[in-house]
Amino acid sequence: MARKPIERRSNTAVERRAVRTTSSKEAWFRDEVIVVEDDRALADMIAYALESTGRLVTVYYDGVEALRQLVELPDIGARRVVLLSIDLSGIDGHTLHERLQTLRPNFFLVAFMSTRASEADQVRALRAGAVDYLVKPVSIHVLVEKISAWLSLSHD
Repeated sequence: MARKPIERRSNTAVERRAVRTTSSKEAWFRDEVIVVEDDRALADMIAYALESTGRLVTVYYDGVEALRQLVELPDIGARRVVLLSIDLSGIDGHTLHERLQTLRPNFFLVAFMSTRASEADQVRALRAGAVDYLVKPVSIHVLVEKISAWLSLSHD
């Protein structure tokens, strides 16, 4: 039985964002964070932490589905922030990132989060254009602050 690979989690974040005065729905997505993580418990914890700060969060649990959906996203006038794991089903995070860079250059701001602490993995990610590489376990408080900084970069 196939499990649902995508989950838009932020009804509460959308409701909070709707209270803000925005001229278009596209403005709602300027603070969106896309989490691509196969560990459902970790993805849910990250999504909850980000939603509690008013962020819109989209979660993908599968690399192939994430790639398919991400290349079809509309332009919002800012780069979208993607928090990406390496060990995904279907396609690994490095390959997913490299394909996104080829198919949608300068469209995403990608940060990796992985248990892989090797220098080779970190260098590969950073050379491919990742903004950061975090080794798990990661403090949720630090992660939320880093994501705020990355969102600021995405609007430049």
